[in-house]
Amino acid sequence: MDTTMQIHVSSDDTHAEDLADLIAALHNELLQLDVAEVRPLRAGPPPAGARAEWGIDLGSLAVVADASVETLSRIVRSLRAWRDRAEPRPSIRLEIGGDVVEISEASAEQAEQSLQLFLQRHGTVREQR
Repeated sequence: MDTTMQIHVSSDDTHAEDLADLIAALHNELLQLDVAEVRPLRAGPPPAGARAEWGIDLGSLAVVADASVETLSRIVRSLRAWRDRAEPRPSIRLEIGGDVVEISEASAEQAEQSLQLFLQRHGTVREQR
């Protein structure tokens, strides 16, 4: 079964163009994983009376992937490695089905604990054959 993980990236110290570059790099990295789809998120519903297609949120991606603990763990490891390389280091907010975890100024141990709990809530365990 597939699930959709929304990834929201923000940084007070990054200009919009630089954030777009960071997101593009993250998008490319996530495509290297075994995921069904990586796409930008829409910037919310269009305003009343809007006739053109509404824009995208430059700081967000949706990743559609298998809901297994293994797949979600690979995505999270990739996100953490990407965040550790980024300068300045952005905040990352992950969301699955309304459940949210945010990694910003937490220590590595705190981030790991939070992410593991998040994965346990949303990942499925495949049966061994």
